[in-house]
Order: sequence, then structure tokens, then C-alpha cells
Amino acid sequence: MKTLNIFKSLLLALLIFSCSSSDDGGDSGSGNGNEAVTSITLSTASNEVNTGSQVAFVVTGNNSSDVTSSSSLKVDGQSVSNPFSFNSEGSYQLVATYNGLTSNTLTITVSDTPATSIDLNFNQECYSIGDSASFTVTDNFNNTVTSEAEVTVNGSVTTNPYQFTADGTYSFVATYEGLTSDTITFNVTIDSGAPTTYTKKVLLEDFTGTWCPQCPPAASAIANAMSGNSNIFGVGYHASGSDPMEIPETAFWSNHYNVTGFPTVYVNGADTRWNFPNMGQVNNELAETATVGLALETAIVAGKLDIEVKVGFNTTPNEQVQLMVYLVEDNVTTSTPQSGSSQGTSYVHRDVLREVYTDQLGDAIQTSSAVAGCVYSRTFSALDLPSNIDNMDNLKVIAFVRNTYTKTFVDYFSTTHTDSPHYDIYNVQEVHVGDAQAFD
Repeated sequence: MKTLNIFKSLLLALLIFSCSSSDDGGDSGSGNGNEAVTSITLSTASNEVNTGSQVAFVVTGNNSSDVTSSSSLKVDGQSVSNPFSFNSEGSYQLVATYNGLTSNTLTITVSDTPATSIDLNFNQECYSIGDSASFTVTDNFNNTVTSEAEVTVNGSVTTNPYQFTADGTYSFVATYEGLTSDTITFNVTIDSGAPTTYTKKVLLEDFTGTWCPQCPPAASAIANAMSGNSNIFGVGYHASGSDPMEIPETAFWSNHYNVTGFPTVYVNGADTRWNFPNMGQVNNELAETATVGLALETAIVAGKLDIEVKVGFNTTPNEQVQLMVYLVEDNVTTSTPQSGSSQGTSYVHRDVLREVYTDQLGDAIQTSSAVAGCVYSRTFSALDLPSNIDNMDNLKVIAFVRNTYTKTFVDYFSTTHTDSPHYDIYNVQEVHVGDAQAFD
């Protein structure tokens, strides 16, 4: 009996150990690993089409996997191919199945109403000499009519794709059944203005709180790292415990990324927790080759904040990337004393996050803009400044490009587990409000 109890104890310990995962370590790729598909979603570009339209449908698993090619499609209960052509007016019910799973029901409305507008779209938003531009023409029912449309460049009919052989201004227009698209213009040069190399920088994200007695050493380690290298930036996420500097985003992130211990300091994303004050992890990030770079220009106009962000790509990402833009304030003191410090209310908090001007998980950069050699630009105008700012002279803007993904792992018993969400930061830039920082 004693032997059996020992075996049970060892088995339980092994199970607990196997079901845990470390957030330490270097960057990892995105994706959902071996997460099982337990539900599917059927979607299409438009639920209203005209007769003769050939409509393509997409089936997506709950783990974001594309299972279209392995799925079956039924229209009003009859099995059909995908894409499917609707030749008669009416309302149609569509359902997909995959591995015993049934999707939501889509309703497609088909009518004989003629198209009233067309759109001309390109596969990229910037081109250099030697690049080829592929384009598509769609009507307001989202039908692709590229083969039937006529596309001209600077007044001459062109084929698809079109290759740029010289610098200059190129204006494209599409026509189809008496309809004309908006004019799309590209200024093509030997290069698009994006540098070929960028300096890799690091953002140290500190989850902290005035209530946390263990947090001052982390803040001190970040300050020392920043003072020793101008390519290291810091930001303080104040969360939990009635910290007066907490904002909705920091409360959300603390829960979303499963921050269970304070302080927690991330090195360029939630995949790497910093073992401060050791600089090994930080230096590893700084030694990486940067695939993107950022430029910032900021100004206060009539009491509002204007920001222009430029993201240059020297490599095309193989995943969706997001832009994050922060407003931080340096050298902040509060009426709440810092636990763990003898300085009390005189304790100085560095780079406190005051506002987030993008979505909590970032604003997606269109894939057509995230192309090697291209520069993506985004302007934020007349932004409100938080009311709790102590000193306008201490304001900075931090912008960075990141991905987002969920880690999965398999334990000793070959059971797949899903860990908390993660992200990696491609690169980061910082500037004092009122100043500008070019690509570097």
C-alpha cells in the first residue's frame, strides 16, 4: 500500500509539472499549435450578390485555422462546390460541415439588381522600380469582375499584373459596364524611402503597483538598463491594489496575460520575462536583426496631441502585425506612498503609462502595407491628453509593432493545453512630446 501511495504521489507531481509552462525564453513564432478544432465558422465577403455571381466561402476553426478545403458545403440542403455560382434570384441558406462539426447558417440574398459602383484594388500600397502590381476589380456586390473590366494606367490600357520599369507617377482607373472606379495613384522611385537596415530596440514592460513592496528593485533595474543604453525604453503598467496610476488598459492586460506575480517585467513582449538585473535577455534582443523600424513626429496643437507614426519594413512579415501607441509620463509622484520604499510619497515613478491611443491589443497594419521596402504611415490628430498629467514636459510617445498569438504545449500524457496569450515586439521607438525621431 505504501508503494502504491508513493506511485500516486509521483504521478500527481509529474502531472502538475507537465501542465505548467514557462514564459521565459526567446521569441517564438505565432500560431495555435495543436489546439483542437471544436467549432467552425462559415463566412463570405458579402451576403448580398447579384445573379451570375460566383461566391467563395471560407470555413474557419475556433483556433483560427483555415479548414475550407476539408469542409463540405450545402446550399438549401444540397451539396455544392465551393465557390458556388448563384444563377437565380432568391434567398439561400448555406451550412458547412467539417469532421462532424456544423457551422453557423449563412443567408445569401441574390437579386438581378445591376452593380452601381466598382472598386480597383492593388496587392500592395507602395511599389519600387522593378515591382509588379497585381490588381482586382470588384463591384458593390463584391463580385470579382477583373477579367471583364478594362484598366488603364496614365490613359493606356494595361494587363494584369503591371510592372513598373521607370520612376514616375502612375494613375490607374478601371471601367466596367459604364461604371468607373476611383483613380489609384502610385509614386514610384528606385526605393520607397524605407531604410534597408534598422536598429533593434527593446521595451521593458513593468507590471507594478504602489502597493507592491517587491516592485522598487524592478523599477531600479529598468532605470539602470535605460541609463546604460539609449536603445532601451521602459513603461510602467500600474495595476491592482487601488494604485492611483492604474488605467483600464493596465487592468485588462494584467488579467489577459495572466500576470500573477508583481513585479513582472517583459522583454519585448509577453514571451520573455526578465530575470532582472541580469542583462542577458535584454542583450539577446538588442543583438537581433531588426525587420521593421519606426519614425515618430509629435506636437501639441491647441492643447491637443498630434502624432505621426511611420513603420518601415525591410522584410515582409509572415503574420498579422499590430501597431501600439502609448503616452507615458516620466518622473511622477503621487499621494500614495510606494510600498517597499523608505521614500514614501516622494518616490519617483518612471515612465508611467497614461494613455493608449490604439486598441488594447493593437491596431492591425494592413498586409498590403506590411511589405518589404514599404513605409506604413498613420496619423493621429487632436488627441485628448489625460487630466491627471503632472508635468507636460515629461510626456513621451512610445510606438511599437507587435504580433499576437496563443501558446500551446503537450504534457507528458500527450494532452494538448492552451497557455495564456502572448506577443513579441518587432521593434519600438520613443520620442518626447513636441519632438521628432527619424528612422534609425
